[in-house]
Amino acid sequence: MKAETKMRDFSLRLISILVWFEILWATVFLIGMVFQWSGLTDQLAAAFFGSGFCAVLVLAALALLNVTANLNIISKAQASKATGEPLVETKTGTLIRTIAIAGVLIGIVVLSLWFAEWRLYKAKEAETTAKIESIAETRLAQETIRLIRDNAKITELAKARDALSANIQSGARLSIIYPEKVNDVEMYHEFTAWWYGSQDSDRSISDAGLPKFVPSAEERKQFGQLTAGEITEFTVPCGGNLRAFRTVQTSDGKMILLLDTSRRSEYSRGSF
Repeated sequence: MKAETKMRDFSLRLISILVWFEILWATVFLIGMVFQWSGLTDQLAAAFFGSGFCAVLVLAALALLNVTANLNIISKAQASKATGEPLVETKTGTLIRTIAIAGVLIGIVVLSLWFAEWRLYKAKEAETTAKIESIAETRLAQETIRLIRDNAKITELAKARDALSANIQSGARLSIIYPEKVNDVEMYHEFTAWWYGSQDSDRSISDAGLPKFVPSAEERKQFGQLTAGEITEFTVPCGGNLRAFRTVQTSDGKMILLLDTSRRSEYSRGSF
């Protein structure tokens, strides 16, 4: 019963540690609610709540392991007393092999999830790229570039964006990024579906006060290559979203189409 005893003592020690962890976790959580902590970032907040939830799961598993070890010890002792035979000792190597098998199973699960996630990402990447390619060389895209060149009314640009978006059924997820030179410095502005208030309906594109486009850290390098003409398109994961960029250039000028979509897909039998 040495192996069972070691398992019982080890699990009991871990249970004590996790119980105190949960007490301190709950204390920090309560203090955070009282003082209205912001959580710093979404990732840190998710990690904090996830650690408490995972600790509860591990605590429940250890409690079950401890109970099982105790029952096993009692069962063996009663069986030995009833039959008069010596106790059958469980080899220490058996415990190590059990833990190793569990580790292998966890590795298989993690690798399977990673492979499914990778295939899903590639499928979404291909789908998003195909959508943006289908409108990049259309007459409507060329007309949109002419509107930007002629500094047309912002409402006309809004109609062109809506038409492009309707062709790929992207809703508000399609944005138009266009360059503007200020003191020989090329800046980029972003036009989205939620750009304006009613007072801007008669303004030109340059007077509408569209925000400057600032690429995120994940897309800064490739966006620089895109504006330099080294590449014509790229996709990049950004949090839970997938962002696809595509340059459209004609003799009238150029613009960049940005399609921002979720990395997740709706369930279907053929998804994987």
